[in-house]
Amino acid sequence: MFNRNTIMTIAASLLFSTIASAQVTPYPETPVELLRKGKTIKADIQKVVPKETLPGEKIPYISRSDRGERYLVNGTIVNYMARAKDTGDMYEIATITGGKGAGQPVHHHCDHFIALYLMEGEADLWLNGEHFLMRKGDFASVPANTDYGFRFNRHRTKMLAWYSGPGLLDTYKALGEPTDLYIQPDHAKVNWSAETIKRGEAAGDITFAKDAYPQGKAKKITRKELPKKVIPYTIAADEGRKFVGGPEYFSMLASQQTTGGRFFVVITQAPQTPMVPRHYHALHSENFFGLEGEVDLIVNHSKATLKAGDLAAVPAGTIHAYSMTQPYNRFIGFLTPGLFQNFFEILGDAGYDANVYPAKPHELRFDRVIKELESLDLHIVEDDMRAEEAAKK
Repeated sequence: MFNRNTIMTIAASLLFSTIASAQVTPYPETPVELLRKGKTIKADIQKVVPKETLPGEKIPYISRSDRGERYLVNGTIVNYMARAKDTGDMYEIATITGGKGAGQPVHHHCDHFIALYLMEGEADLWLNGEHFLMRKGDFASVPANTDYGFRFNRHRTKMLAWYSGPGLLDTYKALGEPTDLYIQPDHAKVNWSAETIKRGEAAGDITFAKDAYPQGKAKKITRKELPKKVIPYTIAADEGRKFVGGPEYFSMLASQQTTGGRFFVVITQAPQTPMVPRHYHALHSENFFGLEGEVDLIVNHSKATLKAGDLAAVPAGTIHAYSMTQPYNRFIGFLTPGLFQNFFEILGDAGYDANVYPAKPHELRFDRVIKELESLDLHIVEDDMRAEEAAKK
């Protein structure tokens, strides 16, 4: 009798064979010929050996915790882990670390969609005229032209920020200065002077509000459900749209519906798990950001271990797979554009009402996946990779 891993591989192969025949418009690094040949794995990007440095071009890489391109900006360390030139101008990712009283006054961006996730500490968050108390694990979605700002309330607070599109790095360069520091200096100066604000606004897509930090009592973030359209919103820690598939629990914090199709954000939580079949996506890029535990990754022909605070950037066309290695593991995924969202909704059971992974694994619904293949962007190459590896022995 087939075991569960064999069934998963067979089902994945069925997925691939059907998807390969779909009509798609690939990114440049995944040429049309590659898709026509089905399982062929000869795209240039699949030959890249990922390094632990920002590459300056759209290829796979690893950025270790707090070791990106860093700027000291008014009492905060803005650590860029993905720049526009690393992502083909699709997005930027940064962590923002600071002490009590540091932050960013209320402002907005005309052309950027922002997602914020609080990793550590506590912060006041101003969003679209409302004042929230943001705690560890809380999330905020900030569409373009939405006023938002934040101020840290603990001696160490750390926020993860996703910016759709290019250009905000130029703003941070204008607002601050390059630094080799990993944490903010003791008694860091916070001075959002008129000159600083003017310099930032001249450098990029940012406009500051007249009232930097509006007064008023902050309310806790309590929202559990995602909205059904593009609006500013917050989601409380461990909430969101929940699914369970096998041993893994997925919590979606932002969807295609809430971002206008630009991206979606999902947290994956699981115990120790086997490696999923190696695969690639032809039309979207994926980012793994470690929160707790460890994730073993295969990226093309290389292996890496992702720990808390580490980022793995996996552009379209990159072969990849992952497994969880500790009793409790969590990572947050940013996927752009958001077309792969359907996979989570079809594979897993919706309406999961717990906040941890299941003690007993649930069923993996490949039967439903096979019926809805046209919306997916999944290409399984596990058999090809094994054959290639065997031939080299």
